[in-house]
Amino acid sequence: MRVLLIDCDRCGLDFAVRSAAAGHEVRWYNRDKEGNTFRDGEGFPGITMVADWRKSMRWAKEGLIWVSSNALFIKELDDWKRHGFPVFAPSFESAALEIQRGKGMKLLEKLGANIPTYHMFNSLKEAENFARKADQAYVFKTMGDNEDKSLSYVAKTPADLVGRIQRWVKMGLNIKGPCMLQEKVDGVEMGISCWFGPEGPLPNKWNINFEHKKLMPGNYGPNTGEMGTVIQYCKKEKMADEMFTPELIAHLRKIGHLGDIDINCIIEKDSGKIYPLEFTCRPGWPYDWIASDLHEGDPVEWMKDLLEGEDTLKVSYDVAIGEIVAIPPFPRDDCDEEEAIGLPIECPKNWDGIHPVCVMVEKGPAMEGDKVVDKDIYKTSGNYVLLATGQGEDVKLAKKHLDSRVKKINVSNMMVRNDIGLGLEKQLPILHDLGFALSMQFDA
Repeated sequence: MRVLLIDCDRCGLDFAVRSAAAGHEVRWYNRDKEGNTFRDGEGFPGITMVADWRKSMRWAKEGLIWVSSNALFIKELDDWKRHGFPVFAPSFESAALEIQRGKGMKLLEKLGANIPTYHMFNSLKEAENFARKADQAYVFKTMGDNEDKSLSYVAKTPADLVGRIQRWVKMGLNIKGPCMLQEKVDGVEMGISCWFGPEGPLPNKWNINFEHKKLMPGNYGPNTGEMGTVIQYCKKEKMADEMFTPELIAHLRKIGHLGDIDINCIIEKDSGKIYPLEFTCRPGWPYDWIASDLHEGDPVEWMKDLLEGEDTLKVSYDVAIGEIVAIPPFPRDDCDEEEAIGLPIECPKNWDGIHPVCVMVEKGPAMEGDKVVDKDIYKTSGNYVLLATGQGEDVKLAKKHLDSRVKKINVSNMMVRNDIGLGLEKQLPILHDLGFALSMQFDA
């Protein structure tokens, strides 16, 4: 099958590699919103880089067109869909549920979901003035486009929040829209997702997930977006019943959503109330790579079938965990990346559970017996290098499997948050008492 990847998030290499290995013809557009190109995938067999995705659309019309981002090109791609092109991507309207966070919240409120009390502001200064008079800590969130989500901040005290906002103002930050201060909920954060086709979610394939956003073990350090995640497919889940109501499913069908959709939530410890926080209406990272290890068979065919209203996806119901392997200057993206390019990557020859992100093939030093020789090797092409995963019947076994893989990987100054999933030992009993995540066990 012909597969075209339209990738503006720099996250398509793994899918390109898996598609090529399965015998598909692969073309990959890999540029950010400014049009910058990268060396990701350079030297990998079976992948053709393209500078203009539009010129490859007719080439891929009988195959699959996979899209990583819901920000660029989505409105235009809606037109291609209407002309019969097999585009695996959200619609412009469904993407707005994530990009314009306020729109997603208003939809959930309209459908009867519990939303934590919040206050809206048109500027950072207005938010600071409110925080100065507050008698509790708040969560700061932007309501603009999805890039601003990295600015989410969970304050410990009103003074902590004021200091954070003052720092942003001093740095000259201009938010792209209003911002919000939301009351904190004492609970456990958990996401629920599904694969959504023309008829709605694929049945018996709900996916629960637990994200770990901070850089360091123990939940310390800056917010990186995500350092690792624990996921599991399940046939039934209380959160799915309460969040993906018939009314929400009908709305998503009406606005033409296709592909992955996730609702991240907080479950209040005492009451068991679900408080949705935000939508993700696109492939999630690193979720998508982790989930692919739980899929059986061809990596492309089931997506093509989903677009046609068929369910051919077969999954494992094991627990899977993924940990990001990164190098400095990660997690910063505001500095020269040259220092992160060209470092040798040592990893197992068998790439099961190894998902390349910023990786290329180039001549470099390698051990051959007891000698150093120059040959084609894997090298870094950026600071977000790869994802390693592990699977098992429970969290503990999946973590053990993952740890064994990470030990076989070596990159100069590599960073890994090695406690992904360990907090579930205390969190899962709380969730189980409230009727959630019953399919997942920490130590069966």
